[in-house]
Amino acid sequence: MKRFLLATLALCALALPAVAQPQGTPIRLVVGFPPGGGIDLLTRVLGTELQARLNRPVVVENRAGAGGNLAAEIVARAPADGSVLGSIPAGPLVINRHIYRTMPFDPLADFTPISRFAAIPVVILAANDFPPRTVAELADWLRAGRPAACGTPGAGTTQHLADMLLLRALGNLDCTIVHYRGTGPALPDLLNGRIQVYTDTVVTGLPPTRDGRARALAIASRTRSSLAPDVPTVAETIPGFEAETWLALMGPKGMAEELAARLEAAAIAIARDPGVVAKLRELASEAVGSTRAELAQTIRDQDAMWGPVARAANVTAD
Repeated sequence: MKRFLLATLALCALALPAVAQPQGTPIRLVVGFPPGGGIDLLTRVLGTELQARLNRPVVVENRAGAGGNLAAEIVARAPADGSVLGSIPAGPLVINRHIYRTMPFDPLADFTPISRFAAIPVVILAANDFPPRTVAELADWLRAGRPAACGTPGAGTTQHLADMLLLRALGNLDCTIVHYRGTGPALPDLLNGRIQVYTDTVVTGLPPTRDGRARALAIASRTRSSLAPDVPTVAETIPGFEAETWLALMGPKGMAEELAARLEAAAIAIARDPGVVAKLRELASEAVGSTRAELAQTIRDQDAMWGPVARAANVTAD
């Protein structure tokens, strides 16, 4: 009986379909932020799915530093053979060149845009005891010269520039800008009323609104977010307003058309996969899956949008 069972198990094993193993030299997927953060976690979802669709090992490589510029430079200077790709957020592509005194690459010329993988909405929060309940009421409050402190997670961040863009769009209004070193020290000041407004990504911005510790005035994306469908957009008050951060799959400049097209198709398929969409929602982001042309246009448009805002904010970094 024992020999029979062993023989049966052996035959069953032979009958199982072979699982394809990734082949070839690993692709380095470089990300400019430390392990465990939101951008890193999104990158690991992307890397896992790319490996499955390309049947080639994909290794995520964290190279944090200089607001994402360090990792982006590695990608910009890599061979254009697909062995090195970048998971690059908006900052290094459309903001940093307007802030950093020197840039080691040209974001408009040194990359092959492949696909915008995910969008991370920005939310404008208000302290519970702050009277304005909408963006329009916030504008009226500031226009009347009433005091308000607007917090950001750091000078030159997308959230800071979103504040500046909003104030410009409302008619060049003034709010006392208070910069923090991240959301950790900023949220307690909002919840305690030491600052009245705080702009953050939905990753850390939405939780205190769900348990009643703060209020969401608006989402800064062009359309309402599926992550907070009841929160109005700034664009509902200021048509065309848009400010969000995002993550894109990028390659070095000069990639062959066939290679770029293959990567684009894989990235779009990944973003449309229901399982991936669900994973991204768990990470407080939304799948995008843009084409190469759409991403290239987004980079040009947002570079032109953020430049004047950054210069007006007079933010510089080394």
